[in-house]
Amino acid sequence: MNRSFIQTLMICGIIFVLFGVNYVAGIGNTTGYKSNITSVTTFSSSFMTDWWSMFHHDLNHSGYSTSPGPKTNKVLWNYTTGADMSSSPAVANGKIYISSGKVYCLNADTGAKIWESITVGTVYSSPAVANDKIYIGSYDNKVYCLSADTGAKIWDYTIGYYVDSSPAVANDKIYIGSYDNKVYCLNADTGVKIWEYTTGNAVGSSPAVANDKVYIGSNDAKVYCLNADTGAKIWEYATGDYVFSSPAIANDRIYIGSEDGKVYCLNADTGEKIWEHTIGSEVLSSPAVFNEKVYVGSVDGKVYCLDAGTSVKIWEYTTGSNVLSSPAVTDGKVYVGSEDHKVYCLNADTGEKIWEYTTGDVVRSSPAVANGKVYIGSYRGKVYCFGNQPPPTITGPAKGTVGIATKYNFTAIDPDNNKVYYFIDWGDNSNSGWIGPYPSGDQITQSHTWSTKRNYTITAKAMDIYGDESDWAQLQLTMPKGTTYLSSLFFEIIERFMERFSYAFPILRHL
Repeated sequence: MNRSFIQTLMICGIIFVLFGVNYVAGIGNTTGYKSNITSVTTFSSSFMTDWWSMFHHDLNHSGYSTSPGPKTNKVLWNYTTGADMSSSPAVANGKIYISSGKVYCLNADTGAKIWESITVGTVYSSPAVANDKIYIGSYDNKVYCLSADTGAKIWDYTIGYYVDSSPAVANDKIYIGSYDNKVYCLNADTGVKIWEYTTGNAVGSSPAVANDKVYIGSNDAKVYCLNADTGAKIWEYATGDYVFSSPAIANDRIYIGSEDGKVYCLNADTGEKIWEHTIGSEVLSSPAVFNEKVYVGSVDGKVYCLDAGTSVKIWEYTTGSNVLSSPAVTDGKVYVGSEDHKVYCLNADTGEKIWEYTTGDVVRSSPAVANGKVYIGSYRGKVYCFGNQPPPTITGPAKGTVGIATKYNFTAIDPDNNKVYYFIDWGDNSNSGWIGPYPSGDQITQSHTWSTKRNYTITAKAMDIYGDESDWAQLQLTMPKGTTYLSSLFFEIIERFMERFSYAFPILRHL
């Protein structure tokens, strides 16, 4: 055997082994290779989206959301409408709906205006969202149904006087009160009146609906329970003054405030009083009920937490003025506005203040909590969105090879343009720790090597230089390809061989 033959044999052997190892590792699979270089970005938070689609969240008016709320007073965006605002927002399908002379639809993440409706006049009623429609009352003596996508009017219904009450939508029916002393039930698709019930005075309270019953207060100082299908009165309960507060339903009980300075707990089936609790002044705020606690504001400038079973006061928190706003409760926090121009976040168990934010005017609007954010309006026509640090984006391969380092890109944008740190969990019991800080919006690249073939989840979060952390972002990936010890060793040998003799064997360099 001459020398050139031996060289040729060696080259052929190397090429054969290279192709063989490629096959074993899956690199020679064209489909797999294309899949491997596809960038995939997915986002996730630690909760399912719980939209706030009507006044006080749901038909029970619980005032409770399963979505976590922001830990700081970071304003993600604000939007100016230019007209007075006491209406409270509804949030559904990534959009926020609120009224201030017109009904506005904004992007819930950015605050960008999507549409504004026809002028509907002064509005204290809060919108309800159902079946791609918006329902709202107005001071022009009408109830409106608008397209949720475009704001175009679908129908309106004229009643005897103006409407403060916020509609409830259940079983294709609209329930709403009016200052003409009546409660109305309308067909949700057509606006045709199904029934009306006359109370003894104006109805500014907003109805709650449960078990085919409608519960609502009236300025005749009474709480009513009506049959949801017919409007027939089931029971009434007399308080000591106007009932502008709206009822909350929990555990077959009705919780409601009155301008006689009391909060009442009534049996939902019979109207029998279970307890009453006297506080410092009128209660126009509507109670929120969660975890056997009742949260409510008062004209005495305080927020109260009462035991839902016994009425015993657990705590109170003093703001600087009247609290007409109705509290929202989520993950151990209470959010509420005050006429002292502030929005408050309080500890739900102790009443201790977590944060406050000063707006430009009185806050009568009630907060809505959805998708990790709090939305609320101030009287001079400004809508605020409070939220945590936005999560970073993650881009990179959806598939990888065990034993080979893979690169991923991370980008976080801070609303205040502060520098940000990153924390990356690689899903294999290893993480980066906090790295940075980096300029807001700059893309950073990090590499990682996995040792086992299986599915992994990369999670990452951002934190600004003041300690405000984001929710987690996620990227799912698989490690379907692996290398044996021999193939890894062989690659290492070939790599060193190519580094040393790359110019001697152009074909190998090409391969």
